[in-house]
Amino acid sequence: MKKIILACAIFASAVFSFAQDATLKSVCTQLSKNAITKGDFVQSKTISKNGRTLKSSGKYIFTLEGIAWNTLKPFSSSLVLKSDSMIQISADGKKTVTDASGNETFKSIASTLTSVFTGREDDLLKNFECNFSTDGSLWTVELSPRDKTVASMMKKIVLCGTVEKTEITSIELSEASGDVVMYAFQNSVHPKDLTDEEKTCFSEK
Repeated sequence: MKKIILACAIFASAVFSFAQDATLKSVCTQLSKNAITKGDFVQSKTISKNGRTLKSSGKYIFTLEGIAWNTLKPFSSSLVLKSDSMIQISADGKKTVTDASGNETFKSIASTLTSVFTGREDDLLKNFECNFSTDGSLWTVELSPRDKTVASMMKKIVLCGTVEKTEITSIELSEASGDVVMYAFQNSVHPKDLTDEEKTCFSEK
């Protein structure tokens, strides 16, 4: 019994120590250990002009290659963001690929999320004013774009997550228009490989 209590105390001490020492760098490092993260998402977009909130839900995939949003409700569709392109897949399977290399706002959002999941803290600090905080169990990163072109479209990105498992639980995008888009994540898993069907989502063919 004493050994169990001692083991629990050591574990609790380790968790508390990490919570106290959590930094943007440590969070990025921990997140980058998982090449693939999948789970469920709920998206809420609040329109500033009329106060309406639009909701959708589905499955998400974060990989080093890009990010896929597979919406299931209110209707089926898929959106894949890669470093320089956007892939849209309609309910009937029709795929549309858009070159986004010249869209600074798009590139900023895509590169930001990629930087977080690949542990590239330097890229975040280069492109954003970063405000990191933690209360011991949760961490928050508020990113304000340095580039004026990006700032004219997007005011800030706020990422929140848990310290103990270092998972992202939400992403909030505040647009310059006043609209706010919130993604809430649940049931995260980290498989070694994507399924064949998931791999086709990231293919531009």
